[in-house]
Amino acid sequence: MLTLALDTATPHGRFALAEDGALLAYQPHNVMGSYADAILKVIDQVLVSAGRRLDEVDLVATTCGPGSFTGVRIGVATAKALAWALGADLAAMSTLAAMAADLLAEHPQRDLAVPVLDARRGEVFAGLYRRRGSWVETLLPPACLAPDLWWKNLCAEVEDLESPAFGGDGVALLVGQGEDLRPELAARGLPAPRSWVAAHPATARVLALAMADGDVRAEAGVSPFALVPRYLRGSDAEVKRRLNATPAVPSDNVDIHTGGHRDPDRP
Repeated sequence: MLTLALDTATPHGRFALAEDGALLAYQPHNVMGSYADAILKVIDQVLVSAGRRLDEVDLVATTCGPGSFTGVRIGVATAKALAWALGADLAAMSTLAAMAADLLAEHPQRDLAVPVLDARRGEVFAGLYRRRGSWVETLLPPACLAPDLWWKNLCAEVEDLESPAFGGDGVALLVGQGEDLRPELAARGLPAPRSWVAAHPATARVLALAMADGDVRAEAGVSPFALVPRYLRGSDAEVKRRLNATPAVPSDNVDIHTGGHRDPDRP
């Protein structure tokens, strides 16, 4: 199964191509503005670098938020359109779950991960995950909260706060740094090496590889007409206008739409 995976939920774009658990191509692509002009070009570059064609893709996998509202929308919309046009399967996972999965892949000695994104407005997107096979299971679900409140939740859930792998551009907001390091960590003096990484994990890579696992693929599988972005909070425009324009669930009767554009006899 040839899987194209993408993550545009943050400015740290990640794109990958894998087949049956083997990575064929991986390309980070950071943006300063919108992905609108770049996303299809980068997808083409990934395919060319692996010597494959777009019409060979069997599954399109994407992160579906949280993150930048524009980035999430563009990634989800592109993945849905490609899957529908190609007659390919579609899979979607939380951005934070994909971050956690890669953090644990990079730190095999750890079983817990806390991915953190700077959500602006004095808040962070975060979650707590535990290793489960080739993917992760959720211990504290993704939420948008003030860092102090998120830290309080972690203190109540995790006995050893040095044990998780922390990653993402919101890590310093959550754990602090220098003189502002959380007291629960600073009180330990000189600790063992900590897994606090501000860089965005290789989300698309781990997502593409995980699709070789039938259980993970089944968990992530979704109709293009049923996939709804997971923003976790309203946009600035909605807050200012006191509106709720973001659907939490798909529209009714999405099952009336069928794919089947792909030739069933194609090898």
